[in-house]
Amino acid sequence: MTRAQYLWAIAGLAVVVAVLVIANAELHNIYQAEPDFVLGASLSLSAFFFTKAFSRKDVPAAVQLILEQRDESITAATDRVFEERLHRMGVQENIVLLTRSLAVTSKRINEFYDMQAMEPRFSITAPLLRVAMSDIDDALAAVGRLAEAVGTTEQMQVYDLPDNLKSQLHDALRDVREASARRNETFEALRSQFAAQPVDELWGALAVLTSDTLEAQRDLESLLSKTILSAPGDLIVVLIGYVQASLMRARTVSEMVRSRGMAEPPALVILTEDLQRAERKLTRIQEDSTLPTSTSGSGE
Repeated sequence: MTRAQYLWAIAGLAVVVAVLVIANAELHNIYQAEPDFVLGASLSLSAFFFTKAFSRKDVPAAVQLILEQRDESITAATDRVFEERLHRMGVQENIVLLTRSLAVTSKRINEFYDMQAMEPRFSITAPLLRVAMSDIDDALAAVGRLAEAVGTTEQMQVYDLPDNLKSQLHDALRDVREASARRNETFEALRSQFAAQPVDELWGALAVLTSDTLEAQRDLESLLSKTILSAPGDLIVVLIGYVQASLMRARTVSEMVRSRGMAEPPALVILTEDLQRAERKLTRIQEDSTLPTSTSGSGE
């Protein structure tokens, strides 16, 4: 029973008791003269109050009002009840914890990626690791949408980029991916000229070239992810630095190969050209676009 139903029941009992106390003698006389009238009136009055008390006819009407959502006050009330229920169930708190866990997991995987990037053969397993990064990005995006839907107050700062800028970044990403593929071909071509993989300055430079190229690819892909957690303006500066470092290492490897009288792999020349194109495109994006930085705080 609702509060209103309890009030109707109490009112019915109060009326009956008041009549019995105040007009006991008159009721007795009336009852002696017209017993059917008194009994019928009393039963009718009691039936009215108890019918109001125990009737559930207002429940379907209330449900219909909630479903129709015609009145803003009803919508606000149902939203408030929904939010309170979510809070009691700990939904919002768990969304915050899940978001933090996914963000930390993403950070740890990126740290592992950076550690492995110096390994010349990391290119074999790197694609699988990048798929895992993409899956975490999808999960973060889904949790972000869920947090917004349920009105979670503590949400991640996420950055967004316009479509035209994403198109330019995709264009640069193609060059970086091609450079990464040419790096793999360069490594295999140089390795085939030795009976065993040596440990010297050439392979050290090639390892750094591998690391810088893979990290450039990773950071560029993160700029095109669904959930950009770092300021794009800061990311593009680091990204250009990786591409420039890769270009410098590629030239160093080329000079070392020629100085040793080795056959320079054609892929190394193409790699350099790919990196040069990527550098020009990224520099143009940086100059022509006003990207949010960590100091500007202009996230979404």
